[in-house]
Order: sequence, then structure tokens, then C-alpha cells
Amino acid sequence: MLKNSFKKLRVVLLDRDGVINQEPGPVLTPEQFVMIPKSAEAVAKINDQGWQCFVITNQAAFARGYLEDSVFEKITEKMQRELGKSGAHFDGQYYCPHHPDWENGKQLKSPNYCLCRKPGTLLLEQAAAEHGFVAEETIFIGDSTSDFAAASSWGTHSIGVRTGHAGRDRKADAEPDYWQDDLWSAVEFLLTATS
Repeated sequence: MLKNSFKKLRVVLLDRDGVINQEPGPVLTPEQFVMIPKSAEAVAKINDQGWQCFVITNQAAFARGYLEDSVFEKITEKMQRELGKSGAHFDGQYYCPHHPDWENGKQLKSPNYCLCRKPGTLLLEQAAAEHGFVAEETIFIGDSTSDFAAASSWGTHSIGVRTGHAGRDRKADAEPDYWQDDLWSAVEFLLTATS
């Protein structure tokens, strides 16, 4: 049963904060971006397996007025440097800068929902369209209920990690298909399931 779930696997989608890096709150500076132990090595294992790997992340700090493109780029550059130390890389990053209650640092009078903020599936659809894969070929590894809900809505499996929110955020009524301690153990689980 487990092997059948992953027999077509060729793409791993990762949430960022709480999965790849620690999540003390919104990451607003490169200095606040601190990798979770062995997460870079886990991405290297994904790369070595020949699977594509993409980051799918909500970044509401943009909408709240706490984050600008130039700083986000520096945070991304730091992430890439940290990955590079382990010979790892991402094939792409997709992020939602929106929040239903905020825009340009101002609180909205009524919510304005977008389709790209997880649990919306637009970022997953965009990555799939641009890189030529489908939901049946992917797995989503995340720490929040919005990650699990997005995966389920899009039609793919999810692995929840006990780092970051560990599914306690209550943003959506969703559970992952599997639980693992962290990104490293999630990748080990996948390698065993597909061997």
C-alpha cells in the first residue's frame, strides 16, 4: 500500500518556515533565518534521488508591511548558501505575499482572500504547470494544517513534521497522511517507501 502511494514520486514540495528553518515567528531578516539541523542534508538526499524540490511558502509579512522584496531576496540567498554547504539546492521557490486581513501594512475592513495563500492551491498548480509535473507525482512536507489542507485539496499526499507548528496552528481542519519528526526523517521515510 505504502509503495503504491509513492511509486510515481518525482517531486517533493516543502513548506519553508518550520520545515527547513526554525520558526520563532515571521522571519524578517537574514539573521533570523536559522536552518533546522539536518534539513540541508535532507534536501541533498532529495537532490541525490533525482527528485525535483520546490519551496511553497506563505509570507504574510509582506502584506503586514514587515517585509520587502529586497530583504526577502537576502533571506533566500542565505537559505541557498546554507543549502550549498551540504551540496543541496531547490529547483524553485513559490511564495504568497498576501494575508486576507492585511494589505500594504494596513488592516482591511473586510477580508480579501487570494487563491495562492495555502490552503489555496494556486502555488502548487503554478509550480506544476511551469515544471511539468502533476499531483500524483508529488509529496508535500509541511508543519501546518494549511499545508496539509493544500496538499489534500490538490490531490497529493502530505507528511507532517513535528518541527515548527507541528500541526497545532488550527488554521485548517486537516491532518497529514503521515507524521515524521523532522525533514530528515521525512526524507528517510520516503527513501524507504520508494526503495
